[in-house]
Amino acid sequence: MAPAKLQILLQFLLELTAGHEGTINFHVTDHLSSETLISPSAAEFEVDTRSFLVIPSNNYIYLFISASKLILDFKVNFHKPRLAKYMNCRVPADKRYQPTEYEHAANCATHGLWIIPSLVGGSVLYFLSVDRWHQVTAWLYGSGLTGLFITSTLFHTAAWKISHLRKMEQRFHMCDRMAIYFFIAASYSPWLMLRELGPWTCHMRWLIWVMAGFGSTYVFFFHERYKLVELLGYVAMGAAPALVILSMVERAGVCELAVGGIFYVVGVVFFKSDGLVPFAHAIWHLFVAVGASCHYYAIWRYLYLPGLPLQTAR
Repeated sequence: MAPAKLQILLQFLLELTAGHEGTINFHVTDHLSSETLISPSAAEFEVDTRSFLVIPSNNYIYLFISASKLILDFKVNFHKPRLAKYMNCRVPADKRYQPTEYEHAANCATHGLWIIPSLVGGSVLYFLSVDRWHQVTAWLYGSGLTGLFITSTLFHTAAWKISHLRKMEQRFHMCDRMAIYFFIAASYSPWLMLRELGPWTCHMRWLIWVMAGFGSTYVFFFHERYKLVELLGYVAMGAAPALVILSMVERAGVCELAVGGIFYVVGVVFFKSDGLVPFAHAIWHLFVAVGASCHYYAIWRYLYLPGLPLQTAR
């Protein structure tokens, strides 16, 4: 048997036990001659493991390498870490983390459950509107809020149930990332459109939507290629309008906005903790939901609640 093939087998066995504690004993048999080819202890090799196909079947794993059919008969002596079924091993920065079944379900539920409340919340603001300007703002905000939860739920459902359809899953992932940009723009729109702004800061009303368009275009052409750049784009888009709001004369609601922003920022820690913290992405979803709830409360109380004086700049 060629040494390169043995190295591939050994590398596969190392990956088989990755993230577990214990040892693995095995031997490899040629299916045609029933000759025992190797019975080594685990060792490290750097090889390309994509050159073979693995088909698990009960106590055997069939490996198809070139024209040879090998049977890997193994006896495993290991135990999974306590939280292994709730979290997979961490992956390199250039690869996507693969959630467990429990994590997939949590990722879907933690945003899916907010779709109906967001629809109701947007409708409440619309019916509280006192003029067309308030109605347009309520529609923009409600669409961005609901769109975020819908696209997130659809993507995580696709990643869970149809991950083998790579192109379709990638399209859902791109929509999920684009929705974040428009959600940020929609979250700031009520404050930018329904509060008095200065002669220069008023341009942020349309500039933030231009930023959302640029961000979405970037996702379309460079999706998942430069993850740090994408993250910095979200941060920049969230920070620039915040500086404008802090410069407003009317400061009512700023505290609630700051609290919501803190939830978003702290949640990013969990967003980057897949493979380190069980259900990390679902926890990130909860932080997003709480942050959005804080912002919705501020918008409802200070911009739409009946009896408040209008300070809208037309």
